[in-house]
Amino acid sequence: MHRGTQAYRSVAKEIASPRELEANLLLKAAARLQAVIDSWDKNQDGLNDALLYNRKLWTVFLGSALSSENPLPAEIR
Repeated sequence: MHRGTQAYRSVAKEIASPRELEANLLLKAAARLQAVIDSWDKNQDGLNDALLYNRKLWTVFLGSALSSENPLPAEIR
């Protein structure tokens, strides 16, 4: 990967709000699943990886929502 791109990603991660970071991760998960759908007739190799990424992402979200350290009221979590 190009060094400029790596530097940009590094800075973007540092300044992104948690909401922006979550949105980017969800978009990445959706893009991976869409890529599998788009190539379904030719190649289904990416399905397991895309599903695993999606499951891990939602596991992290669930863990955060259920954490006692989460500052949101229980009704919202």
